[in-house]
Amino acid sequence: MSKTDENLKKAFEDECETYMRYIAFARQAEDEGFRNIALLLRATAEGETVHALNQIDALGGVSSTEENLKLAVQEEEEDFFRMYPQFIKEAQTEDRTEAVMSLTWIQQVERAHFGLLKHALQALQDGNDVEDQEFYLCTNCGFVAAGAAPSTCPVCKAPQNMFKSIA
Repeated sequence: MSKTDENLKKAFEDECETYMRYIAFARQAEDEGFRNIALLLRATAEGETVHALNQIDALGGVSSTEENLKLAVQEEEEDFFRMYPQFIKEAQTEDRTEAVMSLTWIQQVERAHFGLLKHALQALQDGNDVEDQEFYLCTNCGFVAAGAAPSTCPVCKAPQNMFKSIA
């Protein structure tokens, strides 16, 4: 990998992390009643998204939909089989209850993401798109439901009103 590619990769990772940090900062500002600061932070976060997308394009990090889905399936599988079990074990050893809960939810959600993405890959390989349906995101844990929002999240038990439609 060239030095420029290494720099683009580091910059991409930094922009992604900064985006998430600014979104968290915006949520906090909103909770404290600073609506306009929250809007500024969200707008700035979207700027970080533009930067990250430009960097991944410069890296050639986006392929065909089939190749992208193969990579997504592989990454989700790695997360729920290897990465998160290890993270959970380490958090348990350190008696970090909140971290254990968060990491356990994420592991379960990653398994669900894996299933949805694997289904999409199979549909694509069969020459099809996935079924025409809505997708719903649990804003508490990140679980994605296809078709309809469940009455309660199967991962974190959040109520149906915690799901938002992804259209």
